[in-house]
Amino acid sequence: MRLASTAHADEGVSCESCHGAAGSWLRGHTRTDWNYAMRVTAGMRDLRSLYVRANTCVACHQNVDNDLLKAGHPTLVFELDSQSVNEPKHWRDDDPSIGPRAWLTGQAVALREAAWRSRTDSGPAADMQGTSIALAWLLAKATAVEPDLPKISGPALVATDSEFVVTKETSVQTLWYRARRVVLALDRLSAALKQNRGIPLKIDSELNLLREDVRLHENFAAGRFAEHLRAFRAALMK
Repeated sequence: MRLASTAHADEGVSCESCHGAAGSWLRGHTRTDWNYAMRVTAGMRDLRSLYVRANTCVACHQNVDNDLLKAGHPTLVFELDSQSVNEPKHWRDDDPSIGPRAWLTGQAVALREAAWRSRTDSGPAADMQGTSIALAWLLAKATAVEPDLPKISGPALVATDSEFVVTKETSVQTLWYRARRVVLALDRLSAALKQNRGIPLKIDSELNLLREDVRLHENFAAGRFAEHLRAFRAALMK
């Protein structure tokens, strides 16, 4: 990737963007006699806490000023699990349930941020309003089926196909926002199932169809998405 002549590499994302101001821990954090608690005490953020991790990431990966959106900046979608995996990871997560836990925590934090932005902006972007409504719907579905968190199971979301119908109360735009969040959830929950079961799931083609359904807002068809969601559920249950 080439930088513009006016760009400066030292103005981009740095270690401090995630770990906090480095003045108090920079010299010592690589010492072999420092444990994790000592690094956190020295001022590094406690990123083993998924809530702290989500709060650290969401500021840059969720909200975009309305003026920037009007100028052509793409909307952002925050999803902690996949974005942590794609960092790429330079840390260890030994908990086998880390994926679903990171997904759920990240989506809850994303809802808080989107809802706050929708309430406090004098002219909130339509994307932020749609995102907050979709996230509230998504988390209501997940927590209603499995209240004993953080154990979240896939059927809560793959069984929502009957709700993707355009009505007077529910526009196609609202359904697209919901569908986009459902696909993100199914992607991460499927990844966790593959990892923890140790057996392959033959769902790639069905999941790819769902991804394509939500790729562009103007091409979204609620009926087609519901049909593909049923196909995904059937493949998952085999």
